[in-house]
Amino acid sequence: MDPPSEQAESRSNKGIVVLVLAIVCFIGARTHADPDLWGHVRFGQDILASGLPTADPYSYLTGDQIWINHEILPEILFGAAFTGLGVPGLVALKVGLILTTVGLLYWRLLRYGLHPLRAGLVVITALMLLSVGLWTIRPQLFTYLFFLLTLLLLDAAERGRKLAVWALPAVMLVWANSHGGFLAGLGVVAIWAGARILLLLRSATRKKGALPLAVLPAVCIAATLLNPYRANLISFLLRTATVARPEIGEWQPISIGSPEGAVYLVALGVSIVALFGSTRPRRPALLAVLLVTALLPMQALRHLPLFALSFAVLVGEHLSDVWNRWSPSMGTSQWKLPPAAAFVGAAVFLGAAVPYFSCVRIDPSFISFPARATALMKAADIRGNVATFFDWGEYLIWHLGPGVRVSIDGRRETIYSPTVYNRSLQFLYGVGEWDAILEDPRTDMALVGRDQPTYNLMRLKPGWILVYEDSLSALFTRPDSPQALAIRNAVPGQLPPDGDGLCFP
Repeated sequence: MDPPSEQAESRSNKGIVVLVLAIVCFIGARTHADPDLWGHVRFGQDILASGLPTADPYSYLTGDQIWINHEILPEILFGAAFTGLGVPGLVALKVGLILTTVGLLYWRLLRYGLHPLRAGLVVITALMLLSVGLWTIRPQLFTYLFFLLTLLLLDAAERGRKLAVWALPAVMLVWANSHGGFLAGLGVVAIWAGARILLLLRSATRKKGALPLAVLPAVCIAATLLNPYRANLISFLLRTATVARPEIGEWQPISIGSPEGAVYLVALGVSIVALFGSTRPRRPALLAVLLVTALLPMQALRHLPLFALSFAVLVGEHLSDVWNRWSPSMGTSQWKLPPAAAFVGAAVFLGAAVPYFSCVRIDPSFISFPARATALMKAADIRGNVATFFDWGEYLIWHLGPGVRVSIDGRRETIYSPTVYNRSLQFLYGVGEWDAILEDPRTDMALVGRDQPTYNLMRLKPGWILVYEDSLSALFTRPDSPQALAIRNAVPGQLPPDGDGLCFP
C-alpha cells in the first residue's frame, strides 16, 4: 500500500491533469463564426443527402470546373453534427478534436517525465501557438491531430518500435480525405526517412535497413491517392499551395511583434536551451523535422500550429531532462496542489465553457457578415445571381442558395478557375478590370461592403443602381431588373447590419 504522502501527491497530480484539461476545454469551446463555416456545414449536409456533387448549384461562375473538395470527411462530420445536435453538436465536435490532440500531447509530455504542472505549462504554451487555428470550426483541426499522430509514430520508431512507421499510410489515407494539410505530413515523413537513410548509409553494417525507409514515403503517397480525385488532388494542392495569397492574413509570414510572434520566439529559445542542455540522445532525423517546422511560420502564419506540436513532442524529452536536473523539487512531494482546489478550478472552467456550446457568435471584430441585407433579400424572395466577395459567399449560399447564386465563395481555387478567381480579387479591391464580373450578362445584383473601393465605383457605374444600403453593405441591381422592385418593397427587419451578436447560422 502506498504511503500517505505518495497518495496525496498522486491525488494532487490527478487534480492538476483534470484542471489543465478543463482549461483546454474552456479555450476550445470559445468559437467565432468563420466565413467558411456555413459552407462546410451545408456541403456536408449535401454529401450526406446526395453523395459527392457532380455539378455546383451555388455559383453561376464555376461552369464545368471540377470541384476538388479536399475536406470531405470533416464536412460530412460537421453536417451530421449540426443536423443531429445543432450548434452544440458542432462545438462538441470541435472541443473533442482539440481535447484528443492536446490530451495525446499531454500524455506524451508526462511519459517524458515532466511533472503534471510543468507538462501543463508546456501544453498551455503549445495552445498559445495553436490558437491561430482554434477559434473557429475548420477542417484544419483534423490536420493538427493527424500531424501529431505522425510525429508520435516517428518518435516511436526512433525509440526502437520499427513497425510504428507502417501505421503512417493509414494515417495518410484518412488525412488525405480530411484536409490538404496532409502534404505537410508527407513532407515530414520524407524528411525523416531521408535523414535516417543518410545515417544508415554511413554505417557499413546497417545499409540494408535503408531500403524499407526508402519505400515508406512512396507507400504513404500511394495511400493518399485513395481519394475521390486520385492524383489530381495532389497536383491541385501542390499548385495552389505554392502561390502567393496577399488577400489572406494567415498565409502571410508570422509577425515577430505580435503576441503569437513573441510566444514563437520563446518556444524557439526554450528549444535551443533544452537541446543543448539535455543529456539524452539527440536524434538527428527528428531534429531535421523540428528545424523545418520551426522555419515554416516564417513562410506562413498558418504553419505555426505545426511548429507548436513539433516543439512539444520533439523538444519535450530534452526539456524534461534539463528542467528536472536544474530544478528537481517539483518531482517530489514537496510541492503539490491541493486536489480540492484543482477540482474546484476545473469545475469553474468547465462551467464557464458551457455557454459557448450554445452559440457560435458572429463577432465583427473578427469578421462582419451582411446579416440585414441578406435578410432583406430573403424577405423579398428574390432569385438571380449576385456578385460579392469570397468572405460573404458561403453566408449567402446558406441563407439564399440555390435560388440566389454567388460569383465567388470560400471554396476559391477548389472550384473556381484562375480567371474567375482573379476577377473576383479585382472586384474586391476595385483595381484592374474590377467590373469584368458586372459586365457578365448573368450578373443580376452586386452586394458589396461600404468600406471597399468597389462601393464608390459601383455608385458611378452606368447601368447599375443602388437599391439598399446600411452601415456595412450596399446592394445594387440593374435598373430594369425585377429584383430592384422586390427589394425596395421588402422590409429589412431589425437584424444588426453586420451580424453583431448573432449566432450561427
